[in-house]
Amino acid sequence: MNQKKLTVPEEVGFSSEHLKYIDEVMERAIDEKVMKGMVTLVARHGKIVQYKAYGEARDGEPMTRDHIFRLASMSKPIGAVALLQLFDQGKVMPSDPLSDYIPAFANSKVALADENGEISLVDPIRPVTVHDILTMEAGIVAIRALGEEDQASKYCAKLYEEAGIIDTMHALDTTIEDMVDRLAGLPFASQPGSRWYYSNLSSIVGGRIVEIVTGQNINDYIKEHIFEPLGMTETSFYPEEALWNRIPAVYEVGSMRRLDELDVMGTDDTRLPFGPARSYFSVAAGLSGTVMDYFHFAQMLCDHGSYHGNRILSPNAVKLLSTNHIREQRTNLYGHAWGYMVNVQEDYNTMFNYMGLGSYGWHGYWGSVFNVWPEKDVVAIFISQVSPVLPSWKIQERFLNVVANAIIDP
Repeated sequence: MNQKKLTVPEEVGFSSEHLKYIDEVMERAIDEKVMKGMVTLVARHGKIVQYKAYGEARDGEPMTRDHIFRLASMSKPIGAVALLQLFDQGKVMPSDPLSDYIPAFANSKVALADENGEISLVDPIRPVTVHDILTMEAGIVAIRALGEEDQASKYCAKLYEEAGIIDTMHALDTTIEDMVDRLAGLPFASQPGSRWYYSNLSSIVGGRIVEIVTGQNINDYIKEHIFEPLGMTETSFYPEEALWNRIPAVYEVGSMRRLDELDVMGTDDTRLPFGPARSYFSVAAGLSGTVMDYFHFAQMLCDHGSYHGNRILSPNAVKLLSTNHIREQRTNLYGHAWGYMVNVQEDYNTMFNYMGLGSYGWHGYWGSVFNVWPEKDVVAIFISQVSPVLPSWKIQERFLNVVANAIIDP
């Protein structure tokens, strides 16, 4: 593990005394059985001021800073960065029709529901673009929707299931090429750019575009172009067996019952990192890694695309990723704006608040969040392994609030 000496908080404009409130927030979460164990990290100007493990990884086993966590949807921004690298190289444009890369999408209709819920299939008003994929406004829905469902999305989700599409966290014995081929040509649930649907399949389609353009599978591409230059040596889709003892168990919020059997198709599998089939590389929710590794990635974003002299993205590409691209009246179920696979904080009257206006990041299903605040040059990461995720959000939010309020310089 990359052990880094902590910086005295006051040297970078933090209050040491205020940061101690993080301990109280974490200990309260453990006492109230919202969390079993977690790791937190706070940095400013690239210097780490807080980096600590709390609680247990398993019954009787202390959590440590080098545990390897299921990143779940915190995989999505990594997949977005892979696609944005191709933007930088002029190989893919946000305005490119999706069908330029996957021709079968040119045959996709749009499902419209009338006032009686009857579905008709119509032509898209314009082609779905790569931009629509990254903003989740292509009309590709989740099979198990997390937000408000409508008749068109239910209709499309049923067709996805009938086509054998699985969009949950599983080590499937297939490839993302196969899954996207099953999806291509099926209807969209809304006109392009008209509605935001949180969808793992949107991320998976983005990963498939990377594969088509580069000729590499997404696993090899990300390893070569993101993980290796960032020194993310312990992040992968399927950790090697020698590392399995460093992957925490998942616990149920409230009871703290260990969850080892969420393995029925159609649910999310806690055992994904150990899957015997190691061919399905989902940048939607398939990565596992350490908090320190993810810090390297988040700090790269905070430093406008560069980390320790390694240029991963252009500053303009980072701005594309972290800018709100959806209209105010269509903000997502969290009440936030949405960039390219990240939430963007543009208001405080929301379901979940980050560190400050203009900060951005995303969650993971098993109880995690990362947040980058460019204005203050701050990165904060919180990772746990619990289910269901919603009760953990307030713990994450309290953590980010303490971090933001610990800043003492103007």
